Amino acid sequence: MPCSFTVAVEQIFTDMKQLTVQQPTEPRSKEPWLAVNLSLLFPGTGQIYAGKVLKGIVILFGEIILFVQAVWSIFSPFGNTVNGLMFFLPITGIYLFNLFDAYNSVKKYSFKRQKPLNKSPNYKSFSLYSTSSLKEPWLAVFLSQLLPGLGHFYLEKFIWGGFLLICIIIFANLASLFSVFLAFPPIICALASYHAYMAAPQKSERSKLTIVFVVAAILAVKLAIAYLPTWVDKHVAMFEIPSNSMQPTLLEGDKILVNKSNNYLPQKGDIVVFKLSLSPNQKNEFGSFFVKRIIGTPGQKVEIKNGVVYVNNKPQEEYYIAEAPDYTFGPIIVPNDTYLVLGDNRNDSYDSHVWGFLPAANIIGKAYKIYWPPERIRALN
Repeated sequence: MPCSFTVAVEQIFTDMKQLTVQQPTEPRSKEPWLAVNLSLLFPGTGQIYAGKVLKGIVILFGEIILFVQAVWSIFSPFGNTVNGLMFFLPITGIYLFNLFDAYNSVKKYSFKRQKPLNKSPNYKSFSLYSTSSLKEPWLAVFLSQLLPGLGHFYLEKFIWGGFLLICIIIFANLASLFSVFLAFPPIICALASYHAYMAAPQKSERSKLTIVFVVAAILAVKLAIAYLPTWVDKHVAMFEIPSNSMQPTLLEGDKILVNKSNNYLPQKGDIVVFKLSLSPNQKNEFGSFFVKRIIGTPGQKVEIKNGVVYVNNKPQEEYYIAEAPDYTFGPIIVPNDTYLVLGDNRNDSYDSHVWGFLPAANIIGKAYKIYWPPERIRALN
């Protein structure tokens, strides 16, 4: 009996010694779901965190280059919209690969369950870092990034999960209606991610500081995404041509991009989109938005006779018109802060020769590109 007791004590000390060897002096194990959270925010950063620096840099800059090329192709007057949209296929594919690869890049270097040196039949394998029975805090953060409330459902915090889900649904709908609420969904997402992390059953001391950085990054990225459409809308507008009054330059159904700028000074020949306030006796079957070409600028004399447009007594070479105008107009001086605009389809256009001069304040911007349909994509002159 004493002999077996001595053997048991020796076995315990041997096991403790093995556990001490497993505890390290090596760096702490990195967390796979933290890598996924980083790559969800900035593709490639999860790989950099995992030590795959070159791969991470390639993914990060590859995504940036593809995204810039896509944006240029869609919004540049000389880019092809279809090509720009096609760029989003590799962008999406690389992004999804980046998430799975970030997880696997860390998982390969995680501490694995080690077998004991003493293979006694009574010895049970044990790892100091085993957390299989615990919820992953960074997975909860990842789910909260996808949709606030999901992380809490994963943690079985159902009341919190339901509350956050209701909040994000309400404020997302309010944000779609009123721009003042645009910041609320990103804030809810950031708070949900932080709370999910803190509500998880186990967190390492090292990661407590990391969560602050991750939440700040979540807030910054979500705010940028929320306000991006508003920023684009301030600079670029999209319109569909409602009639053939600009034929052959623009056909009914063409979709165009319009450059909006407070400093825009229209020039002769520019195609502009504008909103016109009509008097009750002026009928317009095409709505309040128009697309016409600038013919006369403030102070210029405009006259139309014998099928020719004269500006300051000089006949204009108009290669873009459908046919010569069959009406007379003027001569008349364009007043200050107004413009004279005509449709390229001169004899079938509701324009300045019908309703008068266009106030400068009504001009939305210069049309610079047909972006759809594909066979019509081109820059506008």
